[in-house]
Amino acid sequence: MSKGHIITSLRLAHLLLRRGISITFFTTLANRPFIAKSLFDTTASIIDIPFPKNIPEFPPKVESTNKLPSMSLFPLFALATKHIQADFEKALEVLLQVNFLASDGFLWWTLESANKYGFPRLVYYGMNAYSL
Repeated sequence: MSKGHIITSLRLAHLLLRRGISITFFTTLANRPFIAKSLFDTTASIIDIPFPKNIPEFPPKVESTNKLPSMSLFPLFALATKHIQADFEKALEVLLQVNFLASDGFLWWTLESANKYGFPRLVYYGMNAYSL
């Protein structure tokens, strides 16, 4: 939910699509147009997940770090993504087959979801290994 991370996720999606792998991309409503534009004319599916509302001390309708009024709110933003997990898991339950989950390390809680449903989670960092 940071544009730099979303761009690398989309790049990975395109690489996998070229290899004939079915892709389902999960996103929030505010981020959907950016993602849909990149995945236009592909076989990828997009599933919307609501971003949590009424987070104390967090501005409403902010679903991407580029919309934060101050980067001092980044820790709250990162923690708020954990509240997406329940809706993410509900969406996973209706998918016919999941072979693996590729998620940004920023979304640490996706490991719990992958373990819960018994498929591997591949983690990557949008900023690459250079930051590590």
